[in-house]
Amino acid sequence: MNATPQTRTLRSGTNTLEVSAVCFGIMNLGVQLGKNESYALLDRYFEAGGRFFDTANNYGSWTEDTLGTQAGDSERILGSWLADRGVADEVVVATKSGAGKLEQDRPLRGDGPTNFEGLSEKTVRTELAGSLERLGLSKVGVYYGHVDDRRLPVTEIADTFSALVEEGLVTIPGLSNTATWRLAVAREHSRRAGRPEFGVWQQEHSIYWPRPGLSTMTVVDTEGIDYAAQEPDLTIATYSPNQRGQLVRPWLATLPPYDHPGSVERLRLVHRIAHELGVTANQVALAWHIAGPVSQMDRPAGSDRASLKELPPRRAAMLPVIGASSVEQLEESLGALAVTLSDEHRAALDAA
Repeated sequence: MNATPQTRTLRSGTNTLEVSAVCFGIMNLGVQLGKNESYALLDRYFEAGGRFFDTANNYGSWTEDTLGTQAGDSERILGSWLADRGVADEVVVATKSGAGKLEQDRPLRGDGPTNFEGLSEKTVRTELAGSLERLGLSKVGVYYGHVDDRRLPVTEIADTFSALVEEGLVTIPGLSNTATWRLAVAREHSRRAGRPEFGVWQQEHSIYWPRPGLSTMTVVDTEGIDYAAQEPDLTIATYSPNQRGQLVRPWLATLPPYDHPGSVERLRLVHRIAHELGVTANQVALAWHIAGPVSQMDRPAGSDRASLKELPPRRAAMLPVIGASSVEQLEESLGALAVTLSDEHRAALDAA
């Protein structure tokens, strides 16, 4: 399967899956947005050629008290739209488990106690069955472990997801919010066993690098870029690439973990490039992701005989997951597909 400039090919073992180069993350659809608004966004993405949707089993959990929603509402609206439009066979759906509620009477939290359900085999299988029912599907294209479960060996998690692929319930398994070393161990374990390995890694990323010295397993850093650049069958799917609108509103505070002086220079660079190209800062960030950042590690293979500039660039495969609460926002993000960054622009953005 050969991917076009508007698509990317995901891989896991012998499985391949062609998906849109820009994925539509629908976390707020059916949750903060009603049916009519949600359908308008889904229709426009589809009309523009988009065929890759991202959701999760827990979307709707955070607004149970304020909006009267419930976990799975994002999946429900997508399932309803797929059935109403009759396009289930034409699209790829990604969903997730692992960050749903462990105890229903307690809230979900980003910091401990998180109340995450985890990634035991029983939980993953039960949650996948629920997601398939809400989506009205017999299988999903991509299935993520939403957050790593550090109570379990990552090899055990890998075996659970490999089995789902082998049983025909999932095409490409993925992990999200996971440390690079845990992903690497899991993938090597599956490869050695001749089983489907995690082919997609969903992490937060935009134009910024995390604060120096910060330890986090939820964001892309330079080590993650270097690992993915060495693994041609691994794709990084990036969430929050537009930093919740902060890129085009530079007067807003930079969000953690990117709140350090280096981020100011990165933002200035992106705005300079956007001005030169006549596009928006959001579109520059997305175009850079689509192009794939280059690893800047100074001692890759071959560096014993050649300088880094003489070696071929090692580019990580990257695919942004965009969000939108209006058709106008969606149109802006999709416009990134028409943005061409020069070699100079890409080199400046690649520099750590």
